[in-house]
Amino acid sequence: MRVGLAIGASVFAMMANPVLAQEVSAAQESLAAEDAPIVVTAQRREQNVQDVPIAISVVSGDALQEQRVRTIDQIGQQVSNTQIYQDKGGSQPNWTIRGVSLFDFNVNNSPSTSIFIDEVYQPSSVMGSGGIFDLERVEVLRGPQSGLYGRNSVGGAVQIISREARPGDNDGYVNLDYGSWHRYRLEAAQSVSLGDNTAVRLAVLNDGSFGGGWQDSVTGGRDWGEPDRLAVRGILRSEVGALTARLKLYYARDKSDTVLATASGAYSPTFDFCDAVLAGNLDQANCLTLAQLIDPTLDGAGAQSDDGTRVLSQPINQLDNEELSATLNLSVDLGAVTITSITGYTDFDFGFDFDYDASQLNLGGWTEQAGLRNFNQELRIASPSSGDFRWQAGILYTNYRFNEFKEFNWTDNPLLFDTFNPIFGLDYQDLFLDVTYRQKTRYWGVYGQFDYDITPDLTFSASLRYSDEKTTYREGRIGFQSITSFPAPGGIDLIPVGAMDRDYSLGDHWTGSATLSYRPTDDSMLYATISRGYKSGGVPGGFPQTTEDTIPYDEEFVLNFEGGFRTEWLDRALQVNGSIFYYDHDDIQAFTTLPSTLTPGQFAFRLTNIGSGYNFGGELEVVARPVWGLRLGASIGYLETKITDSDKVFFSFDNQAIPWKGQRLDYAPTWSGNLFVSYTADVSETSNLTVAGDYNFRSRLRYAQTAVDEALRGVAGYGVANGRITLEDDAGWSVSLWTKNLFDKAYVSDASNDGVGSYYRTFGELRSVGVAMGFRW
Repeated sequence: MRVGLAIGASVFAMMANPVLAQEVSAAQESLAAEDAPIVVTAQRREQNVQDVPIAISVVSGDALQEQRVRTIDQIGQQVSNTQIYQDKGGSQPNWTIRGVSLFDFNVNNSPSTSIFIDEVYQPSSVMGSGGIFDLERVEVLRGPQSGLYGRNSVGGAVQIISREARPGDNDGYVNLDYGSWHRYRLEAAQSVSLGDNTAVRLAVLNDGSFGGGWQDSVTGGRDWGEPDRLAVRGILRSEVGALTARLKLYYARDKSDTVLATASGAYSPTFDFCDAVLAGNLDQANCLTLAQLIDPTLDGAGAQSDDGTRVLSQPINQLDNEELSATLNLSVDLGAVTITSITGYTDFDFGFDFDYDASQLNLGGWTEQAGLRNFNQELRIASPSSGDFRWQAGILYTNYRFNEFKEFNWTDNPLLFDTFNPIFGLDYQDLFLDVTYRQKTRYWGVYGQFDYDITPDLTFSASLRYSDEKTTYREGRIGFQSITSFPAPGGIDLIPVGAMDRDYSLGDHWTGSATLSYRPTDDSMLYATISRGYKSGGVPGGFPQTTEDTIPYDEEFVLNFEGGFRTEWLDRALQVNGSIFYYDHDDIQAFTTLPSTLTPGQFAFRLTNIGSGYNFGGELEVVARPVWGLRLGASIGYLETKITDSDKVFFSFDNQAIPWKGQRLDYAPTWSGNLFVSYTADVSETSNLTVAGDYNFRSRLRYAQTAVDEALRGVAGYGVANGRITLEDDAGWSVSLWTKNLFDKAYVSDASNDGVGSYYRTFGELRSVGVAMGFRW
C-alpha cells in the first residue's frame, strides 16, 4: 500500500444570481473578483491579458484545482490546438502546439515547447511531468516565442507561476480529496508574515493510494495505477526599499505507477502478419502476440479488455524521480529602470521502467536512469511599463549536464538470441543490453524587446535574440553486460569503434518577432505578427545500431505569419479572441523508422531532419456571462500540416518505404477544442452551490500510410467530459463531488512497437469519481 496524496479541493466560488439575494453575497464578491481583468507576465512585464498581442490562454490555479488537473502535462487538455503526446505510458509528456512537437522518447532531447517554472527553463520533457499545486496561474503562449523565451520555444512557451505571499498575508487552505481506486490527494498551503517587509508561503502536496488501481495485470496478478507523489515548496519574499527578493526552495519525489500497455495481436501462426492486421484491423481474439508464438501456452491478446483495464503487461511500469531545486529572484526598482536577476539550479534524478513488449515474457523491457543538472542565470533590465516607449534587454547563461544509463531486457526474445548467439556466444540470460553516455549543453543568449506607441491606438513591438549553443556527447557505449565491463573500455561493443564522441553547435543564431497592434476601441485589439523560433539540434540519445545513429541533427525553424484579435463586448459579459497563422516549417525533426541492421525484419528508430513543410490553422475562444452566476466558454482549433519538400523516406511496420513528402505530422489533429459551463447560485445567506462541467476533444491524432500501420500505429480522436458540484460557505469550508471521464470513454493515447517484434497500445483512464473537502482561511 502506498501513502501519498494531495488536494481534493473544491472551491469553485464563482458568482451568484442577484435575484436570489438582496445583499451582495460572498459568491457575488467572488464572481466580481474572477471577472476582474486577468494580469499576465507573458512579455516579462505585468499586462492585462487582453492587451497582449499573442495567442495566449490562461488558466488560474483555482481553476486547475477545481478541474482536478493533477500534473503539468494535463494542462494541455484545456487549450485548443495543444496536445500532450504521452510517450512510454506518460513518463515523458511532450507538448505539441499547433503541430510542432518533439517526437523523441529519449530523455536527453529538449521539448519544442519551452516550459518555465517560476521563470526558470526546464530543459527536458521529464521535468515537465510533475505534480501541480498552489499555483497562481499557468500561461500557454502559442506560436514561436524565441525572441523573449529563447531556445526550444518554436512551438510556444508555457509559464507556470507559483503562488507566493506578500508582507501582511496570513491566508492558507487545506484540501483533501478521495476517489476511485482508493486514491487520495492532500494539498495544503500557509502564508506567514515575518515582520513588515517579509513573508513566506509554504505548500505541500501528497498524492497516493490506499491500494488498488484502474488496471489489472493478468501476468502479475495485481492492480496497477497508484500515484505516489510528494512535493514541498517554500517561497520567501522580502521587500526592502527598492529591492524585492524571492527565494524558492522545492523538493519533490515521484514513484507513481505509469500506464501498462495493452499487447496488440499482430501475427499468424506462421509469424506473418495476420489477415485482420493486413486488412487494417485488430483481431485480438484470433491474432497472436510474439509471446504466444514463443510459448503457445500463454494467454493471448484476447485475454485483455478492449479498454486498457485488463492487460498482459508485467506490472513494472513505474517512475523513480527525485528533484531538488532552488531559485533566487532579485529585483531592484531604480525608477528609470528595473534590474532583475534570476538564478536557478535543479538537481533532477530520473528513473523509469517500462514493459515495451506488453506481454508475460521479457521481450523488450526497458530500464532507464538519468541524472540531470541544470544551472540557469539571467540578468534583465527593463524600463517602466508606462510611457510611449517601453523596452527590456537581457542576457542568459545555461549549463546543463546529463548522464544516462539504459538497459534493455531481451532475455526471452528468440529474435535477439538468433542474432547475437552466433556472434558472441550469448545465452538467453545474457541478453541485457546496456547503453551509457554523458552529455553537456552550454547556452548563452542576449535579447532585447520594445513596444512603441506610434499613436495612442497603434503600437509597434519587436524582439531580437542572438543565441549560441554547444552540446557534447561523450563516451557513448553500447554492449552486453556479460561481455562488456560496462562502461569501462576494452570490452566487446556492438559498435566496434568503442566509445562514441559527438559535437553539436547551433548553426543559425538569430530569432525574434515584429508585431503591429491596433486598438479600434477600448475593448478590442487587432494584431499582426511575424516571428521566428527554433528548436535546438543535438545528438540522438537512443539505441544506436550503427555509428550513423549518433550523427547530430540540425536545429528546426519556424517562420510564423499570424494575425489575431482580442475583444470584449457588453461590459465584459462577452469575450471573443481569435487568431490565424501560417508556418514556414524548415528542417523538421522527426523520429523516423528504418530497417534494423541487427534484427532483420524489425525496425530501428532514428531522430533526423526530414525536410520542410507548412502548418496552417487558427483558434477561436469565446467566454460569455449571459446572466449573473452563469459562465459559458468554448475554444476550437483548426490545424493542417504537410511535408512539402523532403528526399527522405520512412518505413511502415510492413516494411514499405514511404516518402516523407506529402505526409502530415503526428499528433496534429485537424480539430481540437474545449467546452465548459458553470453556474453558481446562493442556497442560503452564507453558502452557494456551483454546478460545472467541461468537455475537451480532438480529431484523429495519427494517420497511417498502409493497412498494417493503421492497425498497429493509428490513433483515433476522442472526447472526454468532466463534471463537478461544489457547495461552499462564507466561513471558508467547501465540499465537492466530481467525476472525470464522465461517459467512461475508452480511448487510445498511443500505439507503437518495441522495435524487436512486439506491438502495443496505451489507453487513457476510464471514469473516476470522488469527493473533496476543503477549508480556506
